Amino acid sequence: MTIVALCGGLHAGPRISATAANTVAAKIAQSIKAFWDDTDGVILPYVTLMLVVIVGVSVLALDGSRYMSLQTQLQNGADALALAGAAELDRTPTAIERATKAIGFRCEADSPTCDPIEGGHRLITNSSLFGSGSDRNVRVARINFLRSLPPRDSDPILPGHRTSDPTQAAFVEVTAEPIALRTILPASFFGGSNVLTVGAQAVAGFDQVVCDFTPIFICNPFETGGMTYGEATEALVSASNNRTAQRKLIRLTATQEKIGAFGRGDFGYLTPTTGSLPAHACGPITGAGIGQALAASRPPTCLRLSGVDLQPANDQAAMDGLNTRFDIYANGFESCKANYVADANVRKGYTTLGNVNWCNAKPSGGNWPIADSHAAAFPLDQNMILASEDGEQTHVVAKIVAIGNGIWDCAGYWSVAHSAGPGSDFPPPGCTSTATISRYSVYQYEMNYISDRSPGAEIGAPQCNPLGIKNRRILNAAIINCSSSPVAVTRYARDVPVAGFGKFFLTVPAAAGASPYAEFLGLIKPTDSVNHDMVQLYR
Repeated sequence: MTIVALCGGLHAGPRISATAANTVAAKIAQSIKAFWDDTDGVILPYVTLMLVVIVGVSVLALDGSRYMSLQTQLQNGADALALAGAAELDRTPTAIERATKAIGFRCEADSPTCDPIEGGHRLITNSSLFGSGSDRNVRVARINFLRSLPPRDSDPILPGHRTSDPTQAAFVEVTAEPIALRTILPASFFGGSNVLTVGAQAVAGFDQVVCDFTPIFICNPFETGGMTYGEATEALVSASNNRTAQRKLIRLTATQEKIGAFGRGDFGYLTPTTGSLPAHACGPITGAGIGQALAASRPPTCLRLSGVDLQPANDQAAMDGLNTRFDIYANGFESCKANYVADANVRKGYTTLGNVNWCNAKPSGGNWPIADSHAAAFPLDQNMILASEDGEQTHVVAKIVAIGNGIWDCAGYWSVAHSAGPGSDFPPPGCTSTATISRYSVYQYEMNYISDRSPGAEIGAPQCNPLGIKNRRILNAAIINCSSSPVAVTRYARDVPVAGFGKFFLTVPAAAGASPYAEFLGLIKPTDSVNHDMVQLYR
């Protein structure tokens, strides 16, 4: 028994019972099940994955907003520069030069394009907010001047739209240099670029609009045969700044019955761009309102520098309207004295038989406007007067001389027009037989001696319609380069470009079959009340 027990002890160690084994397996299974059923922290993998996406999208949105902001800054800069340049495009010979300076650039002469490599030099830089390095400055890459734009904004601007002629440049195209923007998102990791470029371009234009303006045009008196359009405009601008040129008398020739080409000093009529002729106002029935428009100081019409439409009209009605400014009321204007007041100084070399009714006054002598012993109008220039063998003067030559030489006999005029009165011995400085003073300056000086009389009893103040307004004898008119205009100037021409809007002083009325005469006072200035400069973005 003992031996058996020992042998059994040698072959049988400690044993796990079946019950204990089942308990361990159950605990393991329970742990696995508990782990499987435990949802605490299960969102962490999703957050980890989505966080990458959210950060990426956020950085992409940030880059997008930076890109759009930089694009807006660059576009605003291009717009501002284009508007600054366009404001100078008044079609005068220095327009392009002034426009490029306003933009902050300098261009080569006679080039429609300003390029920083060879054609220009940067003068102004403006820093952007998001550009990087030296590229963060807003700089001009190129400037193009344009004569016209395509009919649709979607159409490209072609070389045919460009011009280097400042008298035809109506628009300016400004292209800004692209600016580099380094992205925050590492786009190169996905095969893209870490640097974006932003560009901008703007087109702006200028148009001069004049309102309350007489609907009349005058062919450029300073344009001569063979001149180009630019040369004719340059001659006009030069005369506007030259006192000697402004003394030259201009013969205004009506064109209602004209046959052939229009020449300097010829005048005609315009269809208002906006507004209308006062056809139903007091005045003559004939003329469709052109007489009333020329009689009015501020007719309700507007015209554009970029182009005007011509129209035929009744010359007689037009001249009757102009003559109201000289205290002459005829052919329907007799009952309109309250509507169309005369000038405060209407000396014109008229007399009246018996000094009874000055509403019926007539030119003095058969050779008016040349003075006689009774009355004197402002004299013609010497080259407009023809002297006969017996010394008698006539103005026949004036019919073929459109513009005078600026030499006129002020002393002779003063001695007759101011033969009696406080000013008889006090002519203005420069009032000699070869005057160095303009007739307009004499007109202004005469306001001090408005009561002086001629031997025929003419005084300066209006006597038919006693109420007078100073400067009613100034006529506003569009000036057209009739000989070199790119649009043929005919009585029905459309969109004829205007070289400038000018002011003319009427020296004598249209009377006794003679044309009115005028002195050129200069171009309308931006500060004049009738002027409105229109500068706007087009692209």
